[in-house]
Amino acid sequence: MNRLYYVVLLITFVFLPNIASAQQALIRGFVTDLSSEQPLQGASVALFQEDRLILGTATDGDGYFNLNRIRPGEYELRVSFIGFDELREQMTFSGGQLVEKSFALTPRAAEIGEVVVEAEMEGGVTTVVAGLETVALAEIKRVPVPGVSGDLAAYLQTVPGVVVQGDRGGQLFVRGGAVDQNMAYLDGIPVYMPFHILSVFSAFPEELVDRADFYTGGFSAQYGTRVSSILDVHARNGNKQKLAGSIALAPFLSSVTVEGPLVPGRVSLIASVRQSLIEELFPSLVGQKMPYRFGDRFGKIHALLGSSHSLSFTVLDSEDRGDIAGTKKSVFGEVEAQEITDSTQVSWTNQVFGGTYNYRSNRIPLVAEVTAGSSKMTNEFGPEDDVERRSTLESIDLKARLTYQFSFADLSVGSTFRNTKFSLLLDDLFTDLTTNRDELQELSSYVESTFELAQGKLSVNPGVHFYNLPQRSQNWTEPRMRVSYWPTGKTGRHQFNASWGIYHQAISGLSDERDLGNIFYAWVTTPEDAEATQAEHAILGWNVRLFPWMNAAIEGYYKKYDNLSVPIFSPFPKFTTTQEDANGTAFGIDARLNLENRPFWFESALDGYVSYAYSKVEYETETYTYNPAHDRRHQMNALVHAQKGEVGMTIQWQYGSGLPFTPSGGFDVWYLLTPGVDVTKEVGIDRILYSKPFSGRQPTYARVDVWLERRIEKGRYVGTLRAGAVNLFNRANLFYYDLFTFKRVDQLPFLPSVGFKIEFR
Repeated sequence: MNRLYYVVLLITFVFLPNIASAQQALIRGFVTDLSSEQPLQGASVALFQEDRLILGTATDGDGYFNLNRIRPGEYELRVSFIGFDELREQMTFSGGQLVEKSFALTPRAAEIGEVVVEAEMEGGVTTVVAGLETVALAEIKRVPVPGVSGDLAAYLQTVPGVVVQGDRGGQLFVRGGAVDQNMAYLDGIPVYMPFHILSVFSAFPEELVDRADFYTGGFSAQYGTRVSSILDVHARNGNKQKLAGSIALAPFLSSVTVEGPLVPGRVSLIASVRQSLIEELFPSLVGQKMPYRFGDRFGKIHALLGSSHSLSFTVLDSEDRGDIAGTKKSVFGEVEAQEITDSTQVSWTNQVFGGTYNYRSNRIPLVAEVTAGSSKMTNEFGPEDDVERRSTLESIDLKARLTYQFSFADLSVGSTFRNTKFSLLLDDLFTDLTTNRDELQELSSYVESTFELAQGKLSVNPGVHFYNLPQRSQNWTEPRMRVSYWPTGKTGRHQFNASWGIYHQAISGLSDERDLGNIFYAWVTTPEDAEATQAEHAILGWNVRLFPWMNAAIEGYYKKYDNLSVPIFSPFPKFTTTQEDANGTAFGIDARLNLENRPFWFESALDGYVSYAYSKVEYETETYTYNPAHDRRHQMNALVHAQKGEVGMTIQWQYGSGLPFTPSGGFDVWYLLTPGVDVTKEVGIDRILYSKPFSGRQPTYARVDVWLERRIEKGRYVGTLRAGAVNLFNRANLFYYDLFTFKRVDQLPFLPSVGFKIEFR
């Protein structure tokens, strides 16, 4: 099987891309606003023959586009952007020709329809490509959160197959994978805990995101070291023409964003500062303390060094601290305020910085990229002045990628070196590892190709990833494959997708899985005498456009895990690093229906979506077979947005079936048996004992949020006012039940929010 795969892969890489490679032509350049000279991000650039779309792309944050694999011949080039006059130009391309051409579009009062191009077929809430969603800025804005600006975290929670244990904690479980099996990148640099303590917020707000590639499984050969999901976020470049920015005020999260040219037309800066205010403004709200403090600082410099070279530097700093048991109810139902020094305090920080150099050859269709960066994450448990546990993970990344663009294929090779240092402080009585320092070196290399067959109806992306631990002389070969098929071409109604791959991971995050309220992870390496965690993914999906304004998607997936490292279950409730091996499976089916700008009553328009996910996750150890805490069988999300002129209204509904938990099995009295202890006189310590692991289920989760928004544009200035409420019906959704104190810890109650933002552009 493997030998045949590599033979096919070799034929693909060496022979197929070279067919007619000399016939390739290339056009690239910039698209700008004629009136302001500002780059137009997301403008469509497409080539047509006899009104039939041949090739298309969209501009990036600098208004830059690159159309390659153009066969010789005559074309009509169309450049369009909503709110601007469409530009059309007849062009003739010859084999091997390189054309550099920029376009300035003229604004118009009436909006025009935008050309649907190939690049847009890979984005949107229902356009899923075998586990990959390319999230555009418009999709992030679509899901409102408390405050005024959208956030990538809120959008990701609407993706079928993504499970969140609560509205606090910053943890996402993706299609059966655990938290430590996910990896997030910002401009190619790892961010180990990118989500804030209130889970609808992250370090990726709408003001900063250019696009994000979210792989819920089956990711391609360029990604490795994780076995469940990849989130690859590309930050926006600042405005290179004029000063712009925004100021947002809201009780949950306020922000200031500034961008502008350092060297006009060449070098730009974008910077952002965000900070929560709920701890100061709402010390008590509807009987609920709000002991949450979080914020982040971001900066990026981007420079165009001529027509072929660009350089960028990115920095991110974030902090979170809060009390996950900020709301507790007794068995009689009354709310009890908790001190901020409660031992359920958690905190984490991220410090990320690095840079990327990009080179696009003027003579041959070659793109090279080199990234270097450093990332540090610290996770703590306990009061700020008396921390009980601490885990620190610090890594340095060096990576390079080289892509050659043939006439109908791309061939990419790349490599990543990562050196990671771990340190632990686990000061618990029942911990077999109290302090630890470790270091791990990881070397990943890959080769992959993307090419088209059957007159562009079939896209095939084979690849192979090589994962190596130099210090341990361990290595793994991981074949990958992704396929997309359009029966009637890329502008047709139907698209079928499939992906398959093998993945390995040599680090893990340890936690006491018995406790639903535990969000502390101790990061460690896989022991040298143990096998790394291995996963195999298989995904099959179908997308269909039912009407011009409605499309649907359905995907089935299967993930098989080997050599998982899970805590040994004990009836005694204490954090422990004692581990045992387990195998696991995760499978499910995700379905979604998407509505886009459907005319509605009183000259308004509707858009929205509804999605359903079924999944089953099962772990098996030598002792138990159980469903872990993130095994949510049924999940639904729905959102409807109505817009009339400058006024919009959004209603969002979320539902999830109960998550597993480990119930109480009884009590005993514990004695510290040291010399001089007389058990006939000592009182001892009352202890609760756990029952069979995950043998209970929490109640179902349901929440309705409602938001009203008014947007006013005056020249360069845009004002947005948003008001609404989280958990409109004040449903008592359980976060977890404290078995020690018999206190109920609920998720967020009814919380009103008002926010205002002013943008200047």
